[in-house]
Amino acid sequence: MLWQDITIAGTGGWIPPIRPEQEAGDATAGARPGMAALNGFSSAAVSAGDTATQMAARAGLKALRHAHVAADDLSLLVHANFQDEDHYTPAPYLLRVLGGAGTTGIEVGAASDGGAAALVAAAEHLTARPSASAVLVTAGARFPAERWGHVRQIGYVAGDGGAAAVLTRATGFARLVSSAQVTQPQMETLTRARNGQARSGAGRPFLIEETGLMPHIETLQASTRRCIQAVLDEAGLHPADISQVVTIAIGSAVLDLVLAGSPLERRADDTSWTFGRHLGHAGPCDILLALDRMFRSGAVRAGDRVLVVSFGLGFRWTTALLEITRDPNAGTPAGSP
Repeated sequence: MLWQDITIAGTGGWIPPIRPEQEAGDATAGARPGMAALNGFSSAAVSAGDTATQMAARAGLKALRHAHVAADDLSLLVHANFQDEDHYTPAPYLLRVLGGAGTTGIEVGAASDGGAAALVAAAEHLTARPSASAVLVTAGARFPAERWGHVRQIGYVAGDGGAAAVLTRATGFARLVSSAQVTQPQMETLTRARNGQARSGAGRPFLIEETGLMPHIETLQASTRRCIQAVLDEAGLHPADISQVVTIAIGSAVLDLVLAGSPLERRADDTSWTFGRHLGHAGPCDILLALDRMFRSGAVRAGDRVLVVSFGLGFRWTTALLEITRDPNAGTPAGSP
């Protein structure tokens, strides 16, 4: 999908205290921090009390300020979340805290692909509704140790956080050039709750939590390659034209294998994983947190091209190509709304 005049105008992130990976896993009996370390994780962001949606609200406020967009200018709020047991209806909460009187709120439940999928949903809204001027995308994740600490046994560290981005028509600093999405619904059986195996705290575990992603690496490679190639072909670009790659923080070992099947010829350490490894895998927040870090740190400049490579349980993939049009920290150009 080629996009016209859709831009990111602001981003925000809310990261709770960072704890060393071994310390973060202490609460889980039988955890093997060494497995997570082999997958490259060094630490994890752990919420001391804030819910996932509260962290998303804080990130959303920062994104609105970064974009110089008022809440009353929002026509839609798209919230990506995953198993939020504190807020069954997070979008209305965020509207109450952040949104304007005429804003509509919806949730996107695409697991770890939620952040990138929400960006595409926001772009579709702006494209379909000419009168709309701005959309707020938010994401929130909180993974209590009593429910998710056991995933360290298969090499993953879950992290908490909130993230957000504001999309506008033509006024932002990062233009959305192209996007592609792929779904492999035959793999949904891996994420069904298993009967008779209740886990204290939050429902039943998934099969994928026991097997990990490694048995399915060929499918992950093929779908990732298909998504990336579709965006590059549509934009008329080559892998060498990409300045930065933003990925979900699923671990260096897994990312190396997934990217090995793509045309990018990059490893995990050539992507935003170098930032994500310190936070843990924050589900739908990963992509938005990495973009916020990139934009605010001065890591990109006008003319750079950023490729988003995202996938999540279910299984769904989203890739998106961004072109930086001006310094993200330079403020709103004169004459812009």
